[in-house]
Amino acid sequence: MSKKSNISTALWFIPLLAVLLAVLFLFVFWVGRIVLHKSTGSSSKKPIAQENVDAPAHMADVPAPIIPPATPAIEEEIPVPQEVIDMNEELEQTEQAEQAAPEVCPATTMAVKIKKPQRKVSYTPYQKGLLQCKKNKVFPCAWSDKTATDIKQYWLMSAEGPITRGIYDVDGNLKSETVASVNGTVTSHLDQNVMWYFEAGLLVKIRTSPYDNCNFHDWFFINEKGQQDVCQCAYTTADCCARSPFQTGMSRNYCMLFPSDKDFCK
Repeated sequence: MSKKSNISTALWFIPLLAVLLAVLFLFVFWVGRIVLHKSTGSSSKKPIAQENVDAPAHMADVPAPIIPPATPAIEEEIPVPQEVIDMNEELEQTEQAEQAAPEVCPATTMAVKIKKPQRKVSYTPYQKGLLQCKKNKVFPCAWSDKTATDIKQYWLMSAEGPITRGIYDVDGNLKSETVASVNGTVTSHLDQNVMWYFEAGLLVKIRTSPYDNCNFHDWFFINEKGQQDVCQCAYTTADCCARSPFQTGMSRNYCMLFPSDKDFCK
């Protein structure tokens, strides 16, 4: 062959040889890696029988080292939101209130209508007549009350009063006469031949008729202290005030002077 063909053949053979060597190197590397991997895995998976291993003679009396227990990892505490705390406190308060509240029987929560017996009011003949006159609104209005010994005759002159009561015996003779306001406050009281005058229920003066002449009278005036301060007699006497039916220490109140009057004194 010529010198030129030898050179071209050499140039073609060198790359081919390099490729073959590279392939061979890769194959050897791959096989070695597989073998190494299998040997390492088998040695790591082989159990070690600790009970069959004899400790060396010089280590028989040496205590085994104490291995402290592993300290668990401390988890970081996450703060609880204030809204959750408030909600839990509200739930606890509600539960405590429900436990403290007394149990209510359902029957007691129902409205029960109880009819109370009506109280019967007993009226005196005077009160019945007065109420009837006010109801009828016809004036003057009159009514009467008869007992075994007396006859009481009443007159109501108008809705505002006054009320006049005359007490007569069975023969029709006048024994007493009383005049009062519509609310029962006595303004005058005639008893036999003595007329008692009151203001706001208190005695202020007295008129007597002890003479044969009905136009002659004795007058006795009572002051606020309950004392007779002025006395006027039809006939002059040494002590006119001594003839008065009112004595020092007596009450000026009508109902204290005439406690037996059931119409105007309760």
